[in-house]
Parts: sequence; structure tokens; C-alpha cells
Amino acid sequence: MSDVAPWFEPGSGWYRIANCTPGSAADVDARTKAAFRCVVFRMRRQGLKLAAAEIAAAPPIAGALLCRDWGNFPYWHAELLTLPLPGKQLLQMHKVKLVRVRGGFRQYQGTEYDETITHSWPQTWFCAPNEEAGVAVLRKMAGSEAGPG
Repeated sequence: MSDVAPWFEPGSGWYRIANCTPGSAADVDARTKAAFRCVVFRMRRQGLKLAAAEIAAAPPIAGALLCRDWGNFPYWHAELLTLPLPGKQLLQMHKVKLVRVRGGFRQYQGTEYDETITHSWPQTWFCAPNEEAGVAVLRKMAGSEAGPG
């Protein structure tokens, strides 16, 4: 699986501060335009991969996803924020790579830390346009995991 290169268009979820001061009205407007509105299903628990049925059973977290370069290229930082922007941070992941894009669905991989930032583990986010669409895909995945039967 190859990584998907960042693209900087409205709604792409990729953002770099351009010609504005961080936190300014221009910055907030640019982040609002760049944000990828979605629901996020976390596919791992402390680094351990979860079964698709288990992922689908947990409610996803809705918000605006932004991936930003914090000066540690080639790594990106992803955060899911409440709407409207600038919102409160709901989730964050470091060393993020977008690994799959299909229609309105995306899969990001990176590193997640605990609240004390002393422990980290791999994390994968499955992003969908809405909860119903995400659950439908996860149920299909769960059927594939079960195998012929």
C-alpha cells in the first residue's frame, strides 16, 4: 500500500500556514476551508488492531480533520476538531500518513500518545463522510473477516 501525497485544496484536510498569522481570522478562515469534515473510527486500541465488527460497534467521532506540517517534514500532525473552527481538539495523531483514499473514505496511519505523552502506539483512523456510510463499510469488512462459512 503506497502513501497518498498531500494536496492542498478546499476540503482536502491538508493545511499549511501561508501568508497569515497563526490564530488570526485569515488563518481560521483558511483552516475552515481546508478541513475535511468526516467521522473517525479508531481502528486500534493501544496499538492492537480491532476486528471490523468491534470498530463498527463503537460510535465514531465527528468533526473537522486537519493534517498540518509542524516543521518536522516529512511528518504530518493530524487532529480532529469540533466545528465550527477553530474548534476544540477531539483526537490527534503524529507522524501521519494518508494510506488510502476511496471516494469519500480515507484511512490514515500514525502514532497516538496517551494523555501524559509517555506512551505511544500505532493508530489507524478510518474516516467516512457520515456514521451510516462508515458502519456499512465496516460491516462489509466484518463479513470478509469471518471468511466463508
